[in-house]
Amino acid sequence: MKIEGHGQAKILTQQEIELLLNEGLLFDRDRVLFGVCLYTACRIAEACSLKVIGRC
Repeated sequence: MKIEGHGQAKILTQQEIELLLNEGLLFDRDRVLFGVCLYTACRIAEACSLKVIGRC
């Protein structure tokens, strides 16, 4: 828990990650953003600024 901007982020367990992806995040967009952040270690603002180039 952060107090006045100080604190430590929690590291999610594999079970928590699976629960988020399977039940917690309702929209594909949210699952994609979570996955990008999870696998690239970027922050949400960085993931949101990504641009899609060409669609298959």
